[in-house]
Amino acid sequence: MEKSESTLNNSLVFAVNGKKFDVSTIHPSTTLLEFLRSHTPFKGAKLSCGEGGCGACVVLLSKYNPVLDQVDDFTMSSCLTLLCSINGCSVTTTEGLGNTKDGFHPIHERFSGFHASLCGFCTPGMCMSLFSTLVNAEKTPRPTPPPGFSKLEVSEAERAIAGNLCRCTGYRPIADVCKSFAADIDMEDFGFNSFWRKGDSKEVKINSLPIYNHSNEICTFPEFLKNEARSTLLLDSRRYSWYSPVSIEEHQRLLGSVEDGNGSRVKVVVGNTGMSYYKELESFDKY
Repeated sequence: MEKSESTLNNSLVFAVNGKKFDVSTIHPSTTLLEFLRSHTPFKGAKLSCGEGGCGACVVLLSKYNPVLDQVDDFTMSSCLTLLCSINGCSVTTTEGLGNTKDGFHPIHERFSGFHASLCGFCTPGMCMSLFSTLVNAEKTPRPTPPPGFSKLEVSEAERAIAGNLCRCTGYRPIADVCKSFAADIDMEDFGFNSFWRKGDSKEVKINSLPIYNHSNEICTFPEFLKNEARSTLLLDSRRYSWYSPVSIEEHQRLLGSVEDGNGSRVKVVVGNTGMSYYKELESFDKY
């Protein structure tokens, strides 16, 4: 199949916590989690079940929509997500929210103050699930919340970590963290924490929470990535290939070009969730 320079690229370009990565030599079977933990200093996401079921590997993925000129933010299981599939996207991990050098995010501080983390293995994924819920709640046309709160509602807060499992803390303090950002929360609903004493007034309790201000929130999608929108991507075709069609017609042409009868193993990747059930003992040749 003919490939023009305008549609053919030999490298992946994406961002992790605002840092640009340009990758040209990596096997298409490499997952985002493998890359984060092996090739970056951002190791907060963990490998636990490896099947997208526990939430320990959850990160925020941000993708620019040039048609609507908007950024879509959503969580994803990095243990199942193939690195090549995030070309042109931005990834935010728990280190991107805050750290010991730059200061912690209110999510981190409230997880600590509500005693919602024991071993801490699963906490980074929970932080990102909650952060994603906050980011998307702020995009709604709801009324401006009181200072220190978000547009998040209690019912949404309780579902924020529905895809995250915890094996040691218990979900009451974790749910308290999530609900503490909701504007419609009843302050009497909270359990034991280190922010206030029993009998303190509602005003004291609200003022004791680590301050949350959406206007100070981090940028999830750096401007330099908006120019990285690409069509067909061909990665290192001499040994293995990754193609990213952007239309059904292009997909059909690609399938016709790779079915050359030479015994190449071809995998069609959509969400790659099947990898959690059908273990791949050998890598494919073309993706």
